Amino acid sequence: MRETLKNWFGSANPLQAVNFNIAMVFICISYACAFASGLYLHLNRGFYYASGIGMVLLSFFIGYASQSGKYQIAAFAITMIMELVILPGCYIFDGRFWSFILVYYFLVFLMTVFVQDGKLRTIACVVFWISWISVVIYGYYHANATHQSLYGGMNTLIDVVIPLAICAVLSLFCTIASIRYYNLESIRVEQSRIAADETEKSKDIFLMNMSHEIRTPMNAIMSAGEIMLSKDVSYDTRHNVVHITTACRALISTLDDLLVFSRAEEKKIVMQEGDYDLSLFLDDIINMISVRLMGSDVKFYVYIDPYIPRGLHGDVVRLRQVFINILNNAVKYTKTGHIILRVVMSDVTEDRMILHADVEDTGIGIKADVLPTLFEDFTRVADNMNESLKIEGSGLGLSITKNILNSCGGDIKVKSEYNKGSVFSFEVPQKISDREPLAKLKNAGETGVIICDDDPDMSNILMDTLRAMRLKCTIASSTEELNKAIQEGIYTHLFITPECLLASCDLPSLMSANLTVVMMQNVDDSNEEDGDARITKPVNCLNVAHFFENSEKDRAKKKVEASEEEGRKILVKGARALVVEDNLTNLMVAERLLSRMGFEIATANSGNSAVSLAKVMSFDILFIDYMMTGMNGIDTLRAIKRLPDEWTNNVPSIVMTADAHEGAKQMLINAGFDDYLSKPVDMEEMEYMVERYLPGELLTV
Repeated sequence: MRETLKNWFGSANPLQAVNFNIAMVFICISYACAFASGLYLHLNRGFYYASGIGMVLLSFFIGYASQSGKYQIAAFAITMIMELVILPGCYIFDGRFWSFILVYYFLVFLMTVFVQDGKLRTIACVVFWISWISVVIYGYYHANATHQSLYGGMNTLIDVVIPLAICAVLSLFCTIASIRYYNLESIRVEQSRIAADETEKSKDIFLMNMSHEIRTPMNAIMSAGEIMLSKDVSYDTRHNVVHITTACRALISTLDDLLVFSRAEEKKIVMQEGDYDLSLFLDDIINMISVRLMGSDVKFYVYIDPYIPRGLHGDVVRLRQVFINILNNAVKYTKTGHIILRVVMSDVTEDRMILHADVEDTGIGIKADVLPTLFEDFTRVADNMNESLKIEGSGLGLSITKNILNSCGGDIKVKSEYNKGSVFSFEVPQKISDREPLAKLKNAGETGVIICDDDPDMSNILMDTLRAMRLKCTIASSTEELNKAIQEGIYTHLFITPECLLASCDLPSLMSANLTVVMMQNVDDSNEEDGDARITKPVNCLNVAHFFENSEKDRAKKKVEASEEEGRKILVKGARALVVEDNLTNLMVAERLLSRMGFEIATANSGNSAVSLAKVMSFDILFIDYMMTGMNGIDTLRAIKRLPDEWTNNVPSIVMTADAHEGAKQMLINAGFDDYLSKPVDMEEMEYMVERYLPGELLTV
């Protein structure tokens, strides 16, 4: 018996099924009551025929519902039979105006309310009122054969109490079932929410740990590179170190993509705006993509409007992700041909502008059926799963890009032709913080450039760039055209590739023509070619302006001066620093960075060792890693602060951490640290911390 009740009315069943079963029980009870009333009132045989037919049909649809699970259809069929056949028939055979049949109509109506929904419920309600009103009108105008009084013959128990009691109890049971069901659903939803929160916390912990594990070795690599770049090293060494640090930044950019995606609740990204230098921003991106294309058959071209304001205000970190994601996609899907980056501006006002960028490639292109879902999460454009797995990346780049642009009021569009290539165009509004142009030359009218390159696309884009910079220029695609341009005597510089130089003429003849020969070399060309100067492809307004503003000798001079200045920029005297870091490579790098500033350094590879050192000697500043085995950075700082020595109360403490998740900085400062250095540690940021927190008497500047 208990098992039967559980199968019919248990919480594991859908609410509609439970209410249907409850309604069927009460309809069967009402049938029994109506049949008994008919016997008591001595109704004619038509009443029993109608009741019998109704019972057969009712049994059929109950069986249909239990077998198929289509409770709504079965309930709709039962209500139609009851409202159009059985109840009107019984009422006509009864013949009394105040008949119990009228009240039983509402039993069927309750079944409609509790079991059906949508269009079926609407139809059933309309049929109910039509049928009920029709039988009332019929009964009013047609007295029964015995000519009893229209208002007489009512039996209170049969016609009122019993049917109303059945309807009331049915309503009560169905309401209780509904409340129980919704309570259970609320519990299930709450359990699902708790499980989702736990999953979200696990994801955050995983991403935080992954960020730490990746940023920690990146800190060592990039900091060591900064140390090498600050020394007087050869051109090849400097070039290779730049490639290493650029590749590290690319890896960190991918890590930032994952962190942004994990924090994009409901696709909303919080923007953190600030001033930045657009020339440095674009130069870094161009260098990164050039390094990625080293050794490939893909040529990289760049056109930048030289009159874009240099100083802009916006979220440079997010904007960098947009550029890198779009360009990285072009690199991944382009095996031959070219990639072109164009950056221009529009809608310039006194303090605002729109930055436009186009990335054109000759890659595999995108099929038309993929375009509508291109900016969804984990979308790739490979033809099959095997090809997709061979392509690097998380499949989040374009989704994150669109979310970032939408968050800052920008937009992105794509045009693509399968097997021919694609053009991604995006725009983002930016505030202007410095109206100085990117690449305005002071003596542009006095300078003329001959372009000699066997790549016509490169020559045309370079000529557009030089003309935009107000320089006289021409293209020499052959030896005859080159000699003719030289003889005109209006050109001061020759931009030429090593291949064209060997094919066209020798260097001494060019030197005698009073031309400054500028070698256009690829980023991976390490040989020092003869000539006055060199410029790295892709040639654009940024490195052209840099060349004309700095001669080779001036750059060498500035290099020496910068090296000397770097050595004495922030020197400390008589200051002692404690560095606590459980990664020996990072410990060594931090020690070298601080030693160059003049610090006396003490190092500890654990929190316990740091506390032991603090007990026997005093320090002027502390640099402590946050995520260490054993005592973490917070516990280490608190243990040092609890020491009885007076110096520990006011010693400045800087936390060094690879924890880049949102809110980490404020959490660590609230824990007692004075400031925060994110790994990879930037040398200039470390110098700033020293200058800010050390007492003035310990600084030489």
